Amino acid sequence: MSGAVDPYTIDQWLPQTQCQRCGYPGCWDYALAIAAESTPINRCPPGGDITLRALAEITDKPMMPLDPNCGATGPLACAVINEELCIGCTLCIQACPVDAIAGASKLMHTVIGLECTGCELCIAPCPMDCIQMTPITGIRSDNEDASPWPEYSSGMVVRARRRAEIKRSRSQLSAESFDKKTTWTKTVMQEDILSSVKRTRTRRNSLYLNKD
Repeated sequence: MSGAVDPYTIDQWLPQTQCQRCGYPGCWDYALAIAAESTPINRCPPGGDITLRALAEITDKPMMPLDPNCGATGPLACAVINEELCIGCTLCIQACPVDAIAGASKLMHTVIGLECTGCELCIAPCPMDCIQMTPITGIRSDNEDASPWPEYSSGMVVRARRRAEIKRSRSQLSAESFDKKTTWTKTVMQEDILSSVKRTRTRRNSLYLNKD
């Protein structure tokens, strides 16, 4: 690489499926790793040759075949939930990186078709095996221009990136809140224990003095 490459430029050439097949939590994390030269450019199956050629030019790296350990390039697909089998466990909702599944605990879930990126991350955690991937042919019917990838509309890519960022931020805030709550709970428990010990000692001393 002739010089540092802006990860934002790299991220523009990732289709934002957030599928984790590259080995990173999301497209942005993969972009950061490429910019830091800590991972090769051939780990994005959804992007295929289009992404490979762009990343090779951006990073001044030679073209190389897609890493077979990351899977093969395939048609864009959308998750579909069998609503008769869904038990409302919310595991698929938690797994979806772009919040494309609507539902609540013990209530039926459904996939928001225009927001699903086809990442397939919802399939494995489903205990009822009631999620299937349905191939999508042609550009998404959202009246938007095509992106560099023929099967993806430009709006889909932009929305997926934004929704992934929102979920990432929310998850970070939840983790920080959990840490603070855990610390607060431990502190309260320690104070309660110390208070109980103090009351017990006071009571014992009082009984001892009354005996005298």
